[in-house]
Amino acid sequence: MAPADPTYPLYPVACLVASCMLLLVLLTSFIRHSWNLGVAFLCFWLFLESLIVGINAIIWSDNADIKYYVYCDIATHIEEITLVVKPMSTFIITRRLYLITSLRSVHLPGLAAKRRELAIECTLGLIIPLIVAGPLYYIVQSYRFGVLGGFGCETAGDNSVLGLFIAWSWSVIFPLLSMTVYYPRVIWILYCQRRDANEFLQSDNSVSRTNYFRIFALASIDIFLTLPMGIVNIVLSISGSISNTGSFPLYGGWTAIHTDWDPVGIMAGAQLGGAQGYFSRWTSPVLAFAIFGLFGATREARASYWRAIHTVCGWVGCIPMSDTNGTGPALGTIELGERPRDSTIDLEIGSGRTPEDDAESGKEGEVQVLKGALDAEKMGGSSLKCVADRDDGLVFK
Repeated sequence: MAPADPTYPLYPVACLVASCMLLLVLLTSFIRHSWNLGVAFLCFWLFLESLIVGINAIIWSDNADIKYYVYCDIATHIEEITLVVKPMSTFIITRRLYLITSLRSVHLPGLAAKRRELAIECTLGLIIPLIVAGPLYYIVQSYRFGVLGGFGCETAGDNSVLGLFIAWSWSVIFPLLSMTVYYPRVIWILYCQRRDANEFLQSDNSVSRTNYFRIFALASIDIFLTLPMGIVNIVLSISGSISNTGSFPLYGGWTAIHTDWDPVGIMAGAQLGGAQGYFSRWTSPVLAFAIFGLFGATREARASYWRAIHTVCGWVGCIPMSDTNGTGPALGTIELGERPRDSTIDLEIGSGRTPEDDAESGKEGEVQVLKGALDAEKMGGSSLKCVADRDDGLVFK
């Protein structure tokens, strides 16, 4: 049977590549600061979603068979969590950027303020998504899960006002709050007080101007991807319900929703708004590629990848070639200065110095080092250099 997705295997390959990119970003140290907690939440849940939907698109590429019940339960709940985390993370990022520019400090004043901000961000980025994907989602979960041919496990929210609010309102409310409350303020502060902001960003060791604008660009991309798709999904859900049933109920009722709760399989051609639904699936891979471009392809990130490769190659006993792009560990040169011209030291073995004389002066070790230095100088060097090789040894030349 031919794949239900005409572009197969483009979508699953893109999702799996996106998950690998996000994993690389997570393994580096560039988002492990308290003021980047929103980016960390976004990368983690987006990594899980990209990995799962890529696997789903391969397993159900040409069928809508109902199977792997436990896996689909986990996959659909992670999908629901990510649906909430994406707008929440954008809100956390823009809010943190506003605090940085307005307070002129990455670090909040006082321990109580730090704890309060940490509690707020953990509530927005972790606790609320778990509550929405857990008890709130179960209220409007019309069947256990759906299987869409070509794409695999799907969430199964009730097509009602309450179901729409629980599933899609987060994709509209929080991006709107970000755009109307914090986003304009950040732009205004950076524009009107750009000289002070530039001095602050260049003076603070924990944040750079480049990293600041990378975070700002990520928030902008997420807003312009999440908000339009949230609005389109709400409009299509309402119009589809009205055209099919003639009404859009407030809530379908607990008994009606949780009766006959078995999973449902749907072939791809039967979905409503096929083009819109297909486009909305690409928002997560596109966002993942943007995150990797902003945080995973920097010079610092490439240096981290090279160090990791060097470490792994050391474990298996092979030595990687030097990084020609300059991202690998650089060789340091330590100048020890010129040898004093007026000093005369006899460096020939057995030239009258006894071990007792050396022990008495405490200079035996220095004499041997200087002997090697003079021998090197006779071979053509006018000054003494000490170069650290890749094995952390010292070579005189």
